[in-house]
Amino acid sequence: MVASTLSHLAATVTTDRPPPVGDTAEASGQPVGPQTFSQVRTALIRALRTSPDAREPLCDALELLETIQQQLEQYRQAMPPKPENGKAPPKPRGKLQEYRVQVSADGHFLSERRPGHSQPFRCPRATYDAAAECLAATEPALHFDELMERLNARMDEPQPDYRLRVALRFWLAGGAILRSRTKYMPVDRRSFVETARRLWDELASK
Repeated sequence: MVASTLSHLAATVTTDRPPPVGDTAEASGQPVGPQTFSQVRTALIRALRTSPDAREPLCDALELLETIQQQLEQYRQAMPPKPENGKAPPKPRGKLQEYRVQVSADGHFLSERRPGHSQPFRCPRATYDAAAECLAATEPALHFDELMERLNARMDEPQPDYRLRVALRFWLAGGAILRSRTKYMPVDRRSFVETARRLWDELASK
């Protein structure tokens, strides 16, 4: 089962997105970027759906991938910038994630901007509230994919997984939830929904 899962994963990674236009050797030398992590994450999710017996190791792999991506971004920030025309640009500083509440014609969103991403990840308010309710109802702690299933059922339509990840990282940063390997749970289950709303309101007032 593990061998077939890895074979499926390898096939998915290589066929999920066509190679960039240009010389193959040159393309293979491109640095690992956010799109690469997105491709691997998508492949792992597909493997999880087709290999339910491998749920535990695949869930662990998804969480480890998230950790590796964050550590890689931190490493890139710490690297000295390449000189250009003899002058080195200032090294970017700041938090790994920056959160804001944005308002648009489509509604209110929790926006997460991360180094290396040109566009922020956004979680709509309705998804945010539904995710908080799902997490408050968990007993005991649940894997990310199980939370994702409950969120989709509550919303009556599939949600992109990054929306739930944005909310979870925001709550982790705010000290409202705990994570143990691939499982999540509120610090205080009874007051978590109210805590999630308070964190949103405090961010919106900044």
